[in-house]
Amino acid sequence: MVRARRGSLVFFLTLLMLGVAACASAIMPAAPAPTPSLAATPSPQPSETPKPPAPPTPSAASVALATTPVLSVIPIETATEAPTATATPPTITLLFTGDINPGRCPAQKALAAKDFSLPYQLVAEKLRSADITIGSLDGTISDLATPAPCPLTMNLIGPARSVEGLQFAGFDVITTATNHALDCGSLGWRCKGQTLDETRRNLLGAGIQPVGTGDTPAQARAPVILERQGVRFAFLGVNAVSGENTWVNEKQPGTAPLSTQSLPDVTADIARVRPLADVVIVLPHWGVEYTSQPTADQRAWAAALVAAGADLVIGNHPHLVQPVETFAPGGTVAFALGNFVFDQGPKETRFGAVFEATFRGRTLAKWQLLPVRIYDLYQPRWVAALPGP
Repeated sequence: MVRARRGSLVFFLTLLMLGVAACASAIMPAAPAPTPSLAATPSPQPSETPKPPAPPTPSAASVALATTPVLSVIPIETATEAPTATATPPTITLLFTGDINPGRCPAQKALAAKDFSLPYQLVAEKLRSADITIGSLDGTISDLATPAPCPLTMNLIGPARSVEGLQFAGFDVITTATNHALDCGSLGWRCKGQTLDETRRNLLGAGIQPVGTGDTPAQARAPVILERQGVRFAFLGVNAVSGENTWVNEKQPGTAPLSTQSLPDVTADIARVRPLADVVIVLPHWGVEYTSQPTADQRAWAAALVAAGADLVIGNHPHLVQPVETFAPGGTVAFALGNFVFDQGPKETRFGAVFEATFRGRTLAKWQLLPVRIYDLYQPRWVAALPGP
């Protein structure tokens, strides 16, 4: 009887313990499932490697970056900075010419030969070798009027096919901001800007960028920016000759003005384009015809253009070669390059120079003048030197 009771008691206690275990297992939470990592590969955590020192307090910018979701994490223990080799800056060559007249004798010679490359045939190889070739168009390129005879007028208009010669010679940029930008031949001057519009269209159609003129002040003052080997060159064209007769305004197409009054606008344009380019180049049409020295205005404006951020200032209009000088904080100014393709009579106007600028990256490493002489009132050829004074 006692055994039976003890057996019942043991049986009862066994049932009680089993019930408690079942309740405990029912209320105990399950082990959490593993969470997927953001890292593409697991970050090693070797126990023998001491932890790196705590980094400095992050800046606001680094905090913002740190909170940005990432697809992979590079362990700090294995992150190394790749060695940086000093790259050699690219060598980039620019060539700038003197004034180009598309009308009168050059036009008549090309028309007679049925070949508009004729004026450039003896200089084109060198011009095409440059990374960027820049010219100064002292006239218009339009079929609105026929070219004048050789050389009986001051109205300089050439046939639309004149652009074939510029294209053959390898020009990339042409400043049209000159005192002949609105010439209309037998129709006189201005002609509501039709010849200027056709000039710009003809140049663009040949892959040449016009600069310094437009239908509105904003268009005329807009820069042309070309990139070569990763270096960006910005060009601005301005004109100080003939004033109100050629300057653009809200009612008349024309040239971007350069004067004492408009100088703040020009320097503002330089400052505006400066962050967009590595090299800023201004192409002013200025000075007095047939003079070999710059005027006081030219010098004052050159200093202001360089101070505003211009690296190079390459001028034209005097039809003679003027000096090349350096202005603080280091800009180079060629005041005038004389004639390039032109048909003026005086002997000294039949010479000119091509300004060759060699850049190492964004830095002007060297420059030189390449003399030319114009033969038969239309064709430049390389010569050893310019004539003496």
